[in-house]
Amino acid sequence: MGFTVTPRGYHSSGTINHTIVFNDNYLELLGYPTGKLPEHSSELIRRPIGLVATVLKTDDAEQMQNSLMLHGFNMSPVLNLSRPLDLGNGESMDVKFRVTTLECEVTPGTFLYYCQHLTPELVWRSQWQTHANGCVTMVRLIINVNDLKAAVETYQRAVDISEVKSIDKNRCIIRLFNFEIILTTDVNNPWGTQTLVLGTDSLEKVEAIFLQSGINYLKEDQRIFADTRACIGCAIEFESID
Repeated sequence: MGFTVTPRGYHSSGTINHTIVFNDNYLELLGYPTGKLPEHSSELIRRPIGLVATVLKTDDAEQMQNSLMLHGFNMSPVLNLSRPLDLGNGESMDVKFRVTTLECEVTPGTFLYYCQHLTPELVWRSQWQTHANGCVTMVRLIINVNDLKAAVETYQRAVDISEVKSIDKNRCIIRLFNFEIILTTDVNNPWGTQTLVLGTDSLEKVEAIFLQSGINYLKEDQRIFADTRACIGCAIEFESID
C-alpha cells in the first residue's frame, strides 16, 4: 500500500511490532510470536484482526492514571516497557515508554491506552516518515456503537476533547487536538472500529501504488476507499490534505 514500515521490534512484554510513522502519530502493527502468548496483551488473543486499540499520548503515565481513576475508571498498573532498536554500525538503543490502560472494554469499539514516550527521538525518525503513497498523518477513526449517547459520555470522561459535535441522532464527531473519533450507530454494520482515515499530500500517489500492487479501490471526490476489510478486518480510507 506504499507505506515505509519499520523493522520488527520485540517488546519486553512479549509482543512484537512494526510501525508506520507519520509526522506526529503512527500506526502500530502489533502481534506476538507464534505459540508465545503475551502476558499483558490478552486483547490481542481475544480480538479478531483489525483496529484493536487507540493509544493516546501523555506526558506522565502515572498522573494520567490517577486522573482517570478520579473520573471513576478502573486502570491497569503503569507498565515500564521497552524494545531494542538497531541503529546500525553495531549500535543499538532501547525505545522506552510507560503505558496504562482502561480495564475491560470501557470505551465502546476500541481499547484505550495512554502512552508516555521516554525516547520519542527513537520513534519519530526522519528515514521512516516518508511514504511512497504520500501519507503524512492519521486523520480520524470511525467507530460503530450500539448506544451513541452513552458512548459519547464515556469518551468525554476518558479523552482530552476539544469539541463534541452532534451531526444527527446516529452520528457524533469527537474532536481531539489533531485527530477525530467519529461515533456512529448503524444496525446494518457490526459494532466496533470500522475505518481508519489517513491524510495524504497526493491521491495520485495512492492511486498509482494501488494500480501497481493490484489493490482494489474506489475513488470519489478527494478520497480513495481501499478494499481491505476482508484481509485486515477494517476499512482504510485516504483523503487529500493540504
